[in-house]
Amino acid sequence: MAVLLEEDNAQRSSTTGPLAFLFRSCSSDPKGSIHRSWSVTVLLTLLFFIIAIVEVTNLQNAKASAALTAVAIWTAVVQFLMIIVGTFIIKRFSTSFAVGFLLGIVIVVAQQYLILAVTFWHNTYGSWAKNVAFANLAFGLFVLYSFFAMILGFFRDSIMVAAVDAKGFGKRFKKQPTTVSNADGGIVA
Repeated sequence: MAVLLEEDNAQRSSTTGPLAFLFRSCSSDPKGSIHRSWSVTVLLTLLFFIIAIVEVTNLQNAKASAALTAVAIWTAVVQFLMIIVGTFIIKRFSTSFAVGFLLGIVIVVAQQYLILAVTFWHNTYGSWAKNVAFANLAFGLFVLYSFFAMILGFFRDSIMVAAVDAKGFGKRFKKQPTTVSNADGGIVA
């Protein structure tokens, strides 16, 4: 009885509420909406990856602190890994654990972008224009990653598959022919 109530509440909360209102235009194709929003996120993350590399050279030329340079390098590395991991999870391995893992990483990285934006808006080392471009794109990615986290969290049931249904699962093992013995004791293949 309690399980039925929990399922009923979960189903009711996914059809009502502020996120249901916000994503009502996406509800006809939730999986496509997740894929499209991830594609936009990847494109802007690639742009941010390039700007992060420019910011690293800007900070090194300006003799900025090693901490700021390390932050810019770490940001570039995290962006590259996010693209790989997120795309793999969304396209190939959308189990409930993997989708939850991606959702958690997206939220953490979104918060990292907010911290980066605030830090580099007030950075006095290097080119002011490059610092502001880095900070503004970081803030834009904070908003975009937050939006992606909301859409992924809201439509997570439409993208998740069971572990045995994941693409490529079990391909390492070739199916062995089964043998069954009949009533006479003979083997039937």
